Amino acid sequence: MRFVIVMMVSVLFWGCASKADYFEPKSEYPVDPWVKGYSNPDDCLGGEKLAARKFFLPEYPKSEFNAGWQGWVILRLDVNADGNTENVKVERSVPGGRFDRSARRAVEGWVFEPPVDGAMANCRVLIRFKLGGVSLGG
Repeated sequence: MRFVIVMMVSVLFWGCASKADYFEPKSEYPVDPWVKGYSNPDDCLGGEKLAARKFFLPEYPKSEFNAGWQGWVILRLDVNADGNTENVKVERSVPGGRFDRSARRAVEGWVFEPPVDGAMANCRVLIRFKLGGVSLGG
């Protein structure tokens, strides 16, 4: 009887210990958008003229990670003369709304070296949430 109890407890602990925290995609990653298609010729794209002082990628939202969602967000932002981000807005995201808050919060915290030519308006950046990781689009 003791052997049966020990085996049952072992199986119970093994089942709890074997649950891994890994990403398992349950959605296809949507095709990256053509970011330049959303912009005007005077807009800055991807911050070519910007040097980051304080920069971090967004966190993959835990609920979306656990559900296996993948997607991307295009954000529009301005950079003031001091290098701080302002007016951060989601321009488009797929799937809509799943990654918006995480992406927007991260970008609102970005700080750049003061732009040489003064404030910059309508900068766009693509943030990918793919295979459980986060990256900037090119």
